[in-house]
Amino acid sequence: MRMTAGLIPAEELRKLQFRMNKLMDELGLDALGSKYIDELGRMQKRMGDLMEEVEGPNLKKGVIRPLADVHETEEALVVTMDMPGVEKQDINISVVEDELQISAQRKSETEANEQDYHRRERTFTRFERRVLLPESIKTEEARATLTNGVLQITLPKVSVLTRKRIAID
Repeated sequence: MRMTAGLIPAEELRKLQFRMNKLMDELGLDALGSKYIDELGRMQKRMGDLMEEVEGPNLKKGVIRPLADVHETEEALVVTMDMPGVEKQDINISVVEDELQISAQRKSETEANEQDYHRRERTFTRFERRVLLPESIKTEEARATLTNGVLQITLPKVSVLTRKRIAID
């Protein structure tokens, strides 16, 4: 049995997701138009994301899921990822609802001549990563840099409303 991060075995997580999907089908929640459908859909999506997290980087054949550091400052969420050999024009970054989506591709071609033997090798690697955002962010102020193969994405947080006491006249 494979344990992941000391929490839930991957097989148990798969069973839980299956039961959740079955329950949604049995209750007909897809067709009800209930106010809870959106939240249940988000829960189901997060369960799928958790499955991807548990099963690791080779969930989809040919796609590398790079590790990401996510840390928070008072002003922003900062995501840092290693993307060796990837050019900035080959990286796509977007925010969809509460999720940061990063995809990239790396192409390389080498050629070698050894005596009478000629060889050409080509590689194509795809990177994909999705990161759930714990807070609302200002997408119009988001910025990213790529320095020496390290991608850093800074996502400014929406200002937290301050609480003000209102006196009764």
